[in-house]
Amino acid sequence: MESSDRRRVPRIPHLVEIRYASDCPPMTARMTDISEEGLFVDARNPLPPGARVTFTFLLTNNPWDKPITGEGTVVWQQEAVGMGIQFGQMTDEDRTKIKLFVTNSG
Repeated sequence: MESSDRRRVPRIPHLVEIRYASDCPPMTARMTDISEEGLFVDARNPLPPGARVTFTFLLTNNPWDKPITGEGTVVWQQEAVGMGIQFGQMTDEDRTKIKLFVTNSG
C-alpha cells in the first residue's frame, strides 16, 4: 500500500515559505503540501520523528494576510527530502482557514 493510500484526509499541493523551530534556531524552508491535519516541509536536514515544532506560514502569497501559527509534531522524515508535521496546538481561526483552503483547493 502506498503512503497516499493510507492518508485519511487529502493533501493539497501548496508551495509557500514556512518558518519553523524546535530546540534549534528558527529555520526557513518550503512547505510543499497541506491538509487539515498537517503539512510537508521540504528540508535537507529534517527534524527527527517526535520532535515538537513551532511554525509560521502564510496560507497565500499575499503579504497582507495574517500568518498561520501553531505547534506540531514531526510524524515522519526522510533524510535530505523533508518531514511531515502533524498539527497540534493552534487557534480555531487558523484551523478553519486551513480547512476552507483545503476544501476549496481540492
